[in-house]
Amino acid sequence: MKTEAAILWEAGRPWSVEEVELDDPQRGEVRARLASSGLCHSDDHAVKQDILVGLPIVGGHEGAGVVDEVGPGVSRLEPGDHVALVFMPACGHCRWCSGGHSVLCDYGALTMAGIPIADGKPARTPAARA
Repeated sequence: MKTEAAILWEAGRPWSVEEVELDDPQRGEVRARLASSGLCHSDDHAVKQDILVGLPIVGGHEGAGVVDEVGPGVSRLEPGDHVALVFMPACGHCRWCSGGHSVLCDYGALTMAGIPIADGKPARTPAARA
């Protein structure tokens, strides 16, 4: 599926809105059609590298939308459900999530390095790079 994303290719450079190819949801993943999303102060840290993140990175981690499709093994969400995106994703199963402290999620922290928590492979790739 083609969509647009704000991509940071290099530290200190501006965000670039580009067309990307989004893979179908894999095991444990969902795809949502966003109604709203934005770049915030946390995304600015990626530009300044105040917080080290893997580059390139897609920004706009805060938003809201509706689930389009769910991958295998997803049982708590279904197409049509309304969802909110948050800064630190949570797996819902690690010791922190199970204890009510999802902001400390072991697996969610991996996403700051650009590693998706479902299978460790990027789910989006630039459709073209000028």
